[in-house]
Amino acid sequence: MAIATSSNYLTTKNGTKTHYTRCGRDTGPLLILLHGLGGSSHTFTPLLPYLPVATHDILSVDFEGFGATPLTKRKIALSIDRYVDDLEALITHLESTGDIIIIGHSLGSIVALKYAAKHPKQVKGLGLLGVGRSASHIPAARERMLGLAAKVRNEGIEAAAELATQTNVPPGDPTESAKFARAEVRKAVSSSDPEGYAQICEAMVNLDHKDPNYRSITCSVVFVTGRDDTLSPPLRAKELASLLGGRSTVHLVQGGHQPIMSDLQGTAKAISELFCQIKR
Repeated sequence: MAIATSSNYLTTKNGTKTHYTRCGRDTGPLLILLHGLGGSSHTFTPLLPYLPVATHDILSVDFEGFGATPLTKRKIALSIDRYVDDLEALITHLESTGDIIIIGHSLGSIVALKYAAKHPKQVKGLGLLGVGRSASHIPAARERMLGLAAKVRNEGIEAAAELATQTNVPPGDPTESAKFARAEVRKAVSSSDPEGYAQICEAMVNLDHKDPNYRSITCSVVFVTGRDDTLSPPLRAKELASLLGGRSTVHLVQGGHQPIMSDLQGTAKAISELFCQIKR
């Protein structure tokens, strides 16, 4: 079942012309969807029919440099904190006074966790897919991401798209869902702004990028992790779950770093558990 969405823009105090799609009940509580590196608001399109459209105001956001949100000024480097600021501006603009639920994939989960740590009383629940965290203190990770940024600038965004098909989906998986995921990942990354992609690769390992105070996050949290995810292995989700201040559960699904593409039913079932926890 296709869900009709509207396309919207908000220019934030940072000057970001943030694009977001909207569906559901516009007077309901906010449910915000945040994509990963190389993704966009389209990342969550397959999941929309499984979300509470009848009761929630559902927004899917394009981060600056991705989807339909352009880079504001190429001389102003992107950062995770800038993304959090833009998310705050969007929520303030919508004058939301109720509880907020955020579902984030990879990069989006990093932004979601930072926002939740900053606004613990406002966030009611988090759904974290292929959860990410700061790697600024890991030399090998810094080298890899800085090298990827340089590669994109030297060779173009297609170089990142090719690499993403190899790292986001288990390379030895011959299933139709894996083939579909590879094609979708290539298409999504290829449509990214090359400079935006490079800047966020750098931002994710910038020495100023630190993990938030996880203990301050006391809302319900559901982690969704692919059994064969090499970018964010199940162990990472379990480690982060142990650091949070509230109730959390870890759900294993089929495939790698793109659970919506590789195991939509499993991902939808896990996310439904989040709403069950919130109601209790």
